[in-house]
Amino acid sequence: MNRPVKGTQSGGAGQKGQATARLRNAATFAYYARCLRSRDRAFQLSQRFPRGIAMVIDCHMHIRQKDDGMLDEEYCDLTMEAGDKLGIDLFCISDIDLHDGVRYERFHAANDRVAQAITRYPERYRGYCFVNPGDPKACDEVTQRVRDEGFIGVKLYHQYRIDEPVLEWLIELSIAWQFPILMHAGHPADPDTRARQPRISDASHFVNAAKRFPEAMLIEGHIGGGGDWEWALKHLREAPSVYLDTSGSIVDEWLVDRCVEEIGADRLLFATDMTMEGGVGKVLDADLTDEQRRRIMGSNFQAILDRRAV
Repeated sequence: MNRPVKGTQSGGAGQKGQATARLRNAATFAYYARCLRSRDRAFQLSQRFPRGIAMVIDCHMHIRQKDDGMLDEEYCDLTMEAGDKLGIDLFCISDIDLHDGVRYERFHAANDRVAQAITRYPERYRGYCFVNPGDPKACDEVTQRVRDEGFIGVKLYHQYRIDEPVLEWLIELSIAWQFPILMHAGHPADPDTRARQPRISDASHFVNAAKRFPEAMLIEGHIGGGGDWEWALKHLREAPSVYLDTSGSIVDEWLVDRCVEEIGADRLLFATDMTMEGGVGKVLDADLTDEQRRRIMGSNFQAILDRRAV
């Protein structure tokens, strides 16, 4: 396929956090090891990509940091190995911070790690700039990363909802410079998840933002990882300018098929959000035409990238 060109803690809480981090890292590497061992299955999947597709683009992927705050280069290498076996050409990456009040120093460092990852794999990585839009230095950070360093867009988490006034400057800038905003989203049903993410955006918030800013390229993240996806699809009918990415660990039967039926293939963007085999498999196993798959797997997002105005 052708490619275009912590601070430390002491005591029980700190030890528990370190143990949790080690378990999380172990689970992540175990997953990738399984992925790399599944060579026959991965090869079969990649052979089912429609002929004539120029590039398979994962529009929602992440990097990781090590305990010392540096880029986890081994994780990048494993991502590339898995991508080669699954037929993914380009990964659009971010490094997010889950803290509600994340400030400049932290999101600036996160974006530095993204820049380092791009330097390591310049032909395979493109970067999103992660910011807390309510921080006084957020605009300067977006300007540096998107305008000056060539990041492709902005990635937001749950610090604010997509339709809150604090995001208006960012959405207006995205329209002027023609870059996408990818936002963590979901409609969780369980109270615990809602309590942990009180400002998570759901489809109704995207509808509100899109009605006010119909020219914006807003992407609702991981339809397969945010709770009631059928509820989300019903609301997104009202916002024809909003895109939806296919990522998330949920692989309900007919999920991708229903997305195409409800909002159309032109608004769907292939993504894995770190669940790579499932992310590829659920698109390839959907009952779609080759043309629909071509659009979802790459050409839709390439069209977004081609609109860039800075």
